[in-house]
Amino acid sequence: MKKHILIIDDEQSIRELCKKFLEEEGYKITLAVNGQDALDKMEYNDFDLFLVDMVMPRMDGLELMKRIKKKRPLAVIIITTGFSSIEGAVKAVHAGAFQYVSKPIDAEELLEVAKKGLQHAEDLYGYMQKAFEPGIKVEQKEEPFLLHGFTPEEKAEFLALGHIRKYDVGENIPIGNKKSISGSSSIILIESGEVSVWLSNTIIDHLRKWDTWGEESFILAGSVFTTLRAETPVKIRHFDRKKMLDFFAYKGERLLKRFVINLVNYTFFKWRKSVQRIVMLKLVTGER
Repeated sequence: MKKHILIIDDEQSIRELCKKFLEEEGYKITLAVNGQDALDKMEYNDFDLFLVDMVMPRMDGLELMKRIKKKRPLAVIIITTGFSSIEGAVKAVHAGAFQYVSKPIDAEELLEVAKKGLQHAEDLYGYMQKAFEPGIKVEQKEEPFLLHGFTPEEKAEFLALGHIRKYDVGENIPIGNKKSISGSSSIILIESGEVSVWLSNTIIDHLRKWDTWGEESFILAGSVFTTLRAETPVKIRHFDRKKMLDFFAYKGERLLKRFVINLVNYTFFKWRKSVQRIVMLKLVTGER
């Protein structure tokens, strides 16, 4: 799948030049003429990288960057700027931009920075994104997404925190710090079998081996509002929030940051997929 880049610049010549350079490298390009146009396009498209002009009328690059980050907290943004606004570009980098490219645009510099930015985006999102691409079977996952980047020893130690329980077909599975037979449960991990996820009376997802649910309750206890039901005999590993917090307090900040990045990314893509399913069901049934 081609990497998708959104170019935002009020100058047509700059937009077209950047598009030409990047399309020749095989990237998919979408153009926006100003900040509002960019925000509108974000409502209907997913972008791997944003190329934002620093100086634009009505909404400058710094303000647009803040709005993009509000929609996509981990968005990777490259600022383009003329010599006279280098100071502003440096300020944007300090505020969360990945890097800046100076004008006039040099093809080699643009391609090099774009390549690095896309690699950074891949590090943040790519591992989760592949699970939702058409043709990728869920069973092909080799590990839980939340443990991506952990060493084998760290994975084993984390998994040992959980307690395993089996559920028969039709049973509800407690999540989000709801009490289970053997204690409280924050995040659950599917060890085997298939689980359906219900929001009100609508199935919004199916979970299989190595899938997890309830991740948001790690950040905000008791925040899960879905129901899980065993569709086949399943084996579930339940993780208590306090035990996880104690584990990361002992292991240190590096591993906690890795876990939170995985958690945020996976939750974003998982709920995006669920929302898409709900919208499609509404369209098919004609419900409002």
